[in-house]
Amino acid sequence: MAAVIFGPATAGDPNPVPKAPKGDPAMLAAFARAAASLDEFFAKWRSPPPGARGFTVKIGLIDTPTPPGYALVRPGAASAAIVEWFWMHNLRVDGAGFAAEIGNDSETLRNVSFGDTIHFTRLDIGDWMYFQNGKIIGNATACPALAHASVDERRQMKEQYGIACD
Repeated sequence: MAAVIFGPATAGDPNPVPKAPKGDPAMLAAFARAAASLDEFFAKWRSPPPGARGFTVKIGLIDTPTPPGYALVRPGAASAAIVEWFWMHNLRVDGAGFAAEIGNDSETLRNVSFGDTIHFTRLDIGDWMYFQNGKIIGNATACPALAHASVDERRQMKEQYGIACD
């Protein structure tokens, strides 16, 4: 089955589940919720409340045979290629859009790596999150992804980050 890749789970990485089916209705709804609350995220990012850290956004990429070797895929867009989703760290304004560094290792893409700077627009953002006093705020895609995880993985994410999907 074709899958949307959410990246490997690593220490500090809020990507608990490696795959969710392409076109998953719950994931599409999560993309829409994240987009609808993006202004709220940007307001917190620009003026962080006490205890807030780790502001990051998630974007989708595919490998391409032409430079720069990758292309952005907007949330919910159809793609014949495997879309891998990356949390982007060190977010900054870049002209009319944004730039940030890839914050997790690639599982499937060959042409991007941890730490690469990617330039993108608001429309390319599939999700957002930050930590508030150790708990995740945002991360709308977590629960649809966790629907494909084991009971133990869901329990761990609830205990570690306060994510409750049940």
